[in-house]
Amino acid sequence: MLVVLLTLLVGAAALASLPQGREGGEPVAIVFPFWMSGAEAVARSFAAGDRVLRSGRLPSIVVVAPRPESASLPRGAWLSLTLAGLAGCLDGAAAQGDEPR
Repeated sequence: MLVVLLTLLVGAAALASLPQGREGGEPVAIVFPFWMSGAEAVARSFAAGDRVLRSGRLPSIVVVAPRPESASLPRGAWLSLTLAGLAGCLDGAAAQGDEPR
């Protein structure tokens, strides 16, 4: 039981330490469940009023334009993260070298 509690605590701390979506100039990655198709993730982002920039490294990750902190997540989304420092992990364009230098 102690191992399970420690695992949950460490996982929650790691998740809380990730950069959260905030108002500013950084694009935001919205993470949907991995079983959701890319088309469905993009459609839900559009339905929430987000301006979609591109898909992420996985089809279930959608990169959107900067959004206000008070903006709610699209239906079914797990979380949103700013791409500051995470572009290589979540952003398909950065991973493929498509971004201008």
